[in-house]
Amino acid sequence: MDHFRRHYRSHVSWTAALVALVATSPAFAQSQDSEAPATESNGLADIIVTAQRRQQSLQDVPIAVTAISGDELSAKQIRTTIDIPRLVPNMTGTTNVGIGSANTYFIRGLGNTESISTFDPPVGTYVDDIYVSRQNANNFTFFDVDRIEVMRGPQGTLFGRNTTGGAINVVLKKPAETMGGYAEASYGAYNQLTARASLDLPLSETVFTKISAFGNRSDGYVNNRTTGEKNNGNRGYGVRAALRVLPSDTVTWDVAADYIHDNGVNLPSVLTDGKLYSLTGLKTTAAPLKNLVAGRKSNFVLQNITKNVSFTSNLQVELGDANLAFITGYRDLKQDYLSDLFDGPLPTGGFAIVNAGRFKQFTQELKVAGDIGNALQYTAGLFYIHESNQTDFADVFSLFGFPLVLSDRVLSNKTSAPAIYAQLDYKPTDQLTVTVGARYTSEKKTVGVVPSTTPLPFGVPYGSAAISAKGIPLEDRTKQLTPRIALEYRPGKDVMLFASATSGFRSGGWNARALSAENFLQFGPEKVWSYETGFRTELLDSTLRLNATAFYTDVNGFQVPLGFVDSSGAINFVTQNGSDFRNYGLEAEAVWAPVERLSLFANVGLQKAKYLNPNATIVAQQAACKSGKAASCGQGIVDPLGNLAQPQRTPKLTMAFGGSYDAELGSFTLTPSANASYQSRNTVGSAAVPGDFVAGEWLVSAGLSLKPSMASWKLSLECANCTNTHFVGSNFPPGFKFYNMPRTWRVSAGYTF
Repeated sequence: MDHFRRHYRSHVSWTAALVALVATSPAFAQSQDSEAPATESNGLADIIVTAQRRQQSLQDVPIAVTAISGDELSAKQIRTTIDIPRLVPNMTGTTNVGIGSANTYFIRGLGNTESISTFDPPVGTYVDDIYVSRQNANNFTFFDVDRIEVMRGPQGTLFGRNTTGGAINVVLKKPAETMGGYAEASYGAYNQLTARASLDLPLSETVFTKISAFGNRSDGYVNNRTTGEKNNGNRGYGVRAALRVLPSDTVTWDVAADYIHDNGVNLPSVLTDGKLYSLTGLKTTAAPLKNLVAGRKSNFVLQNITKNVSFTSNLQVELGDANLAFITGYRDLKQDYLSDLFDGPLPTGGFAIVNAGRFKQFTQELKVAGDIGNALQYTAGLFYIHESNQTDFADVFSLFGFPLVLSDRVLSNKTSAPAIYAQLDYKPTDQLTVTVGARYTSEKKTVGVVPSTTPLPFGVPYGSAAISAKGIPLEDRTKQLTPRIALEYRPGKDVMLFASATSGFRSGGWNARALSAENFLQFGPEKVWSYETGFRTELLDSTLRLNATAFYTDVNGFQVPLGFVDSSGAINFVTQNGSDFRNYGLEAEAVWAPVERLSLFANVGLQKAKYLNPNATIVAQQAACKSGKAASCGQGIVDPLGNLAQPQRTPKLTMAFGGSYDAELGSFTLTPSANASYQSRNTVGSAAVPGDFVAGEWLVSAGLSLKPSMASWKLSLECANCTNTHFVGSNFPPGFKFYNMPRTWRVSAGYTF
């Protein structure tokens, strides 16, 4: 509550300004007239979301949420999860270094570039209410999507796992009650072939099924000058079966299972004459680490193969004014990869990382939501997650033509975290709603390391005993209470004003990539309070939807890299709770349908972030840098001049806009669409060295589709990154660059039945 008092005055002024802005607009005066009809031909369709774990109109949710319907995905060219961030205010995203299956998301400056299983992501990913715990496979192609919701700010009350940055919730379509489906295929740049299909097949009046599948392949867009191969391509496929059973009028049971197989690496490259080239000697036809590392990973070629099996069950029972849900999820992920972070021309690469991992998770949730009279709504539940992960991995550094095995070990870690949560929404009047909620989490984590028997070790092997001998615990227990309070006020039918204070935390962990036992340091949870105020409006006879949110984010114990001096005197940069973090800004989103068949959208995000209150280690590093010790400069979160760096991936300005128009041409409908997104100058590295800065960059996409009014087929032509803009998405020290995908095009044909 100290944080709430500290910033109360600023939030009162924000709220007053927003109330004045909306209340003085002509649309507000109109909204108070209950007889004013909304146009049906041009009016915007109501968007139903579950950002508060119950179905609500987007305009009734006092949370910063971006909702994208399934119908919008094609027009906005959202094919996989990595396409989402460019259309969300104050969100950035890129594919992680080395492995194409992992995405790095940052929302309001909170994110994580580490995919090893002892780190938890601050931006959570959910599929049908099931948490995807491991970041190393959160980049996936969509099945049949109903909608995507992106919640900005901490999700510390209602969602399955506490996150500090936000959450992405992918909601898939349920089996339909009538037979139907679609099929589509496309061909595009870099020999990209894609096929997708879905079939709804009712078995009776109470049993419905859906089968969906996809497949894709593409040559790489990076030319390898050493091996002659095409790098950074992709091969993948997936299949999903869903079942909906209605045993009675009050019971609904949804069950689904899916399997996704993917193979895609993300190697560094250099940009020459508008084309991307790599030099790594790793290739897809040879296993260069035989007799160098232990286990089956010694047989890996250049690859990043993920095999993911998931199962979900959601049993819902209507109990009068309440809904009781039993939500079960299971995920089993296998990941085998060999990649190169230093782009070295030797057969073993420059800095090769090889990994054979198995990651299992089980979640169970019991949720109840309902109404008590007309004034009180509630959502409450119990949640449990158990993770069991094992990672057999090694690091091989090639120096002067010789591969050196720096470390080869097997990491095992487990997490068990039960939680209880509740939220009450009380309406003392028809215009005012008061929300109070909280979540209590009790978490236990354990970790262990077994050194592998490596034929030619260069580093010093270590295991759990050596870690314990350094005074580093192998078990961590955390108990956290994360409350939330919010106020909503409706001065008129189409205007909602709100203010909220929400807390959350991100779990602690261990620096499991450490090359020695003493660097296997533990770090604690980071804790956040987020204060928001804003409005939700529908204006101009419901043809314009305008939503805005102002926020202030206050993080204590921020997990940052800092310099740790080991027993040899060397500085090693490891993650610790080294500073605090502040960010404030504004987000606005608009959708406008000025005339029939025309749809326009725009959003903008403004933010200003900084580190503050560095701990003694960082203060000492700053002093050493300013005294002339170069090894302390441009490392961790200290910039080359010895100052605290600009926080990474926090552009001061993000924006996106675009639209589509359905033009009637005789018996055909021709639909042009286009969208553009922009991020201002920002740094992709934590220390803000000059090579880490990315200038303000635009991405432009466009499409054209043709569909007859009396038939069910459709033809489309699309381009992504149409202007062929190149920029660095990630940078691995000391300067190996990972570029975005260049311009692509595709022609597709689809049929709906």
